[in-house]
Amino acid sequence: MRFKFSLVLLMAGFLAAGSISFMGGRFYPSASSDIWDVNFENLILSRENFQSNLGYLEWEWGKRHTTFFMGAAISGRRSITTEYRDYVWADGSPIEQTVYFKDAPFYLGLRFYPVPVYRKGLLPFVGGGVAFVSWEWSQSGEFIDFSDPNLPIYYGEYYRRDSAAGLFLNAGIVVKLDRSLGLRIMGLYTWAHGNLEPVFLGFEPIDLSGFTVLAGVSIFKR
Repeated sequence: MRFKFSLVLLMAGFLAAGSISFMGGRFYPSASSDIWDVNFENLILSRENFQSNLGYLEWEWGKRHTTFFMGAAISGRRSITTEYRDYVWADGSPIEQTVYFKDAPFYLGLRFYPVPVYRKGLLPFVGGGVAFVSWEWSQSGEFIDFSDPNLPIYYGEYYRRDSAAGLFLNAGIVVKLDRSLGLRIMGLYTWAHGNLEPVFLGFEPIDLSGFTVLAGVSIFKR
């Protein structure tokens, strides 16, 4: 019943929206909290490993200077099998671990267009609002216990899934080819943090922030 109701609302949004945009892009994570730092220090990992391509769908309401919009992004999985930088097993084989991260942000915001949206030509815009980020983080494999001077190695599997609220800023430009079709290029910067406890004890909230570059097609109602 809930699924059917959600589907009805989704279709109503499609019909009521002043424009619908289909876009693709790439996400560049900030990755600046301590769980990122610990893993970048101990494992052969970097921020570049967690960049990802994504798809983005957006509805926008309004035909003049100020519009309301909501958008949803779906990113690819980032599962990296890696190893400790400075430690190996006694036989010289690597101490291996798999790190997995996934996020799916949903955006609600307002935009301002200096040129009314219904016109053709170049339409720059700026905006911002609130973001809701569904995220997953897991680490599995072989771990070193650095609290023990003997540095014992043990097998572990840790998984945390949650959602977090944050803020975002948005800017870009629409190249309006005619009254119903345009090319859209834009950037989004999101600020959000998620609680890792009770699975990852002693860590501050994981940094979910980052910059997203998007480009695609916007279809406008006449």
